[in-house]
This record gives sequence, structure tokens and C-alpha cells, in this order.
Amino acid sequence: MNTEHIETRLANGEDSFTEFKRDISRRSDFAGEMIAFANADGGSILVGVDDRGIVVGVADPQRVEEAILNIARQNCTPPLHPRITRLTVAGKVILEVEIPRRLNIPHENNSGQCFIRVGSTQRLATPHERARLLQLSGLVHYDEIPVPRTTVADLDMEAFEDYYRRVYAIPWVDDEIPLGPLLENMRFVVPDLEGQPRLSLTGVLLFAERPQDFLYHARISAVRWAGWEAGETIIDRQEIGGRLPQQIQHAEAFIVRNTALATRIEGMQQTDIPQYPRPALREAIVNAVAHRDYSLESAQILLYIFDDRIELRSPGTLPNSVTLDNIRTHYSKPRNETLARVLFNLGYVNTLGSGIPRMIRLMREHSGREPDFEVSGAQFLVRLWGRSD
Repeated sequence: MNTEHIETRLANGEDSFTEFKRDISRRSDFAGEMIAFANADGGSILVGVDDRGIVVGVADPQRVEEAILNIARQNCTPPLHPRITRLTVAGKVILEVEIPRRLNIPHENNSGQCFIRVGSTQRLATPHERARLLQLSGLVHYDEIPVPRTTVADLDMEAFEDYYRRVYAIPWVDDEIPLGPLLENMRFVVPDLEGQPRLSLTGVLLFAERPQDFLYHARISAVRWAGWEAGETIIDRQEIGGRLPQQIQHAEAFIVRNTALATRIEGMQQTDIPQYPRPALREAIVNAVAHRDYSLESAQILLYIFDDRIELRSPGTLPNSVTLDNIRTHYSKPRNETLARVLFNLGYVNTLGSGIPRMIRLMREHSGREPDFEVSGAQFLVRLWGRSD
């Protein structure tokens, strides 16, 4: 790293990826900073720099390096493996401690405290945030948690029997396969902490008679705005609830009735050209409902339609090892495995993990423009651009 670049970082101050430390005398505090970076998106700690970004230097770099590695091994669980680089600024040596993003389970300190990085500060993870970290590590499957107040009686038996017949090509018969054990084996029913059978999150979203009675946030708020930006004039709006297959169908219908259809006549033949290709719309909607973070209970999916584009805003950041850099080609383990498997069995996806690449190809062929993907806070945005003609 050149001197000009490090001086720019010092001038910009601390942020989501940079922390200043005058020294490492407080071992537990330094361990917490490393843990917070590892549990977020990684980052760097510049040792020998005070809180104002003024370089004070490190008197004995070798000793401090050894101490940092010792803290990473002994005060962090699992141990961290930072990369340490010596930098010279204004004639003084500072250390850049680079902490990579965690790959597996969340890191914590010797007291069992789990820290995360929020902006330029570290803080303890809330129970929900810790649960999401465990979910991303594959240790907790949120779509298999029991939903309070539910019972098997809340199941829509017609919907379940249709699913069973589709998967196994035979009707379900209770005296041959008891319903209770069958639902538990399929992870549609799970016991709560007291051992009572409850519908799982997947069971509610796919097979409950009234899913929003228990999971009100599991819905889509659809709005057709006038013009190119969200404003005061709304042309159409709909709160889309029900089971996920119903949500997919109703969201698709909302888009179709609120987007343009052009007609081209060549000779004696008339051809209708939609503003957006239907298969790409369905891919976008299915991805939103299948991969959103259902642990974020205060947020629903937002479907916005403008004159020139469609925006789908889904609660939750990108799952597992997916990033904005590799999303166009990366096939990853889905956030909600059981949920995704059921939607696959119902025919809403062709191949697990192929939705984004297929959506990109369809949009490029139809409008000549690929979708935009953005992560903003705890929200993932997909933007589809319509045909200009």
C-alpha cells in the first residue's frame, strides 16, 4: 500500500471497514474489534493511530505483531487468522491488521460474547442478529423453526395433499402413512421448546390456511407509481398475502396488468410484445420469496413498478458466499433450503440456484439490458429494465 493511499484512509477516518487503535493494551477490547469485523464483512485495524487519525507509531512492531496473533488465537473463538502488514507513515511504523470475513460459525470472545461491526463502531449482536449469523453458517435453518401458536389444525389439507400427490405421484392415505410423523419427516412440523408440535416456518408459508395470521411480515406490498420515481401519485396498489404459490401468482398478475404491451404488425401477422418477459418476472418473484430473510419480522417484500423499470426489494442481505461480484455466475446453498426445495418440487424453479443467471439471460435477450443488483443495509434490490419500444 502506498503512502498516499494510507494517508487518504487516515484522513477519511473510521468507517465500516477501518478502525484506529493507538495500542493494544486492552486485549479484550482489541479481540472484540477483530471479532466484530470477522462477523461482518471483514476490515482493517490500523495500530499506532489515535482516534483522530493521527499517527503515533508502534515502538516495537515485532513484539506487537506477536501479541496481536496471540490475542487472535487465545481471545477469539474460533481463532482468527489476521494478516499483519508494517507500514511507514511520516517516519513512523504502524501495523495494518486485516481481518477476513468469517467462513463458518460466528466468532465470539472468551466470555461467549458475539460482536458485530455497525458503521464505525462495534457492538454486541442482538439475539436475532446472532441467530442470522448462525443461519448463514448453516448451523440453524430458520425456515425450520417452530412458529408459535400454530398447530397441525392450521394446515390446509387440500394444499398439502396436492403437494404430496405431485411429489410422490400417489394420493396420501392417512391409514397407510400417519399425518403427524409424515409432516415431521418433511420438516413441515417441528417440536417447540416444550415438545409441542408446531408448524415450521416452511409449513406455514406453503401449507397454512392463513399464513399472515402467524407471519404478517411474510407478504408483498405492491405499488404502481406514476412516472419514474416513488412520489405522491399511486396508480395501483395491492397487499399480496396467502401461501407463497399464491403470492407468486398474484404478484405476477399485478405486474402484467400494470405494464405495457406493444403490438407489432408485420404483413398480415400481429405480434404482442410485453414490456418484460414473463419468465424473468417469475424468476425475480420466486427468488424474492424463496431467499428473503424471514427472521426480519418488521419488513415485507416491496414490489415497485415505474414507467421504465420494476424494483423488487427483499429483506435480508445476500446469503452464504454470494456477493455482488459473483452473483451473476455463483450457485450457492440457499438461505432457506427446505422452502426452496418445496418450491422446486412445485415447479416454480427449474434448477435450484439457477434463477439469477437465467433472469439475467432473459432480460438481456428481451431488452438488451441486464438487471441491476444492489445491497442497501438489510435489503437486497433487483431492478429490471423494460423495453424502450
